[in-house]
Amino acid sequence: MKAAFALLADHITHNQIRKLSWNIHRKYHTGIDICRLPPHISLKQPFNISKLDLLEEYMSEFVNSISPFEINLTGLELIKTTMDGSDTGILWMNVEETKTLRQLHSQLHEELTSRFGDVSAPFDGLEYHFHMTVAIGGQPFDTYQNIYSEFSSPLKNIHYIAREIGLFVYDESDEINVGYITYKILPLADSRN
Repeated sequence: MKAAFALLADHITHNQIRKLSWNIHRKYHTGIDICRLPPHISLKQPFNISKLDLLEEYMSEFVNSISPFEINLTGLELIKTTMDGSDTGILWMNVEETKTLRQLHSQLHEELTSRFGDVSAPFDGLEYHFHMTVAIGGQPFDTYQNIYSEFSSPLKNIHYIAREIGLFVYDESDEINVGYITYKILPLADSRN
């Protein structure tokens, strides 16, 4: 199986992002598979893990070391990608990188490696770009360009306080958008009152 860690959006941001995903899908038929997970900012992309109980123990320790902090979504971005041999797009909200985000990404990789061995995943490291996915695939890239033109203007400078981390678990399949759930959600330190 694979697992991933992510900061979750607050309720207001969740609702804004999911309404946007739904409106895009309804007009352009992009699909909503990405919406099976709540809006989130990945801190560690899916990595192989065999002992979920030990990973849960680590997660409890990890969240206790983090206080809530501010997230700034600076605007919608369009990324060109290839899926199943066709050019398509990814729409995501850009996340303003902070020292806290970069440190959490690095800390997770280092601590997970020390406990569980090789937890490498695509996009790990200094080049990792923090984002919150809105829509992915389902239409050609030129359709995504139209979507971006229509929906990007009002989406600027959304702020919220990150208070929860989710643990996502993926089934044995190598297909990243198949067989996954939000397995566990825990509050960050000082968010439990």
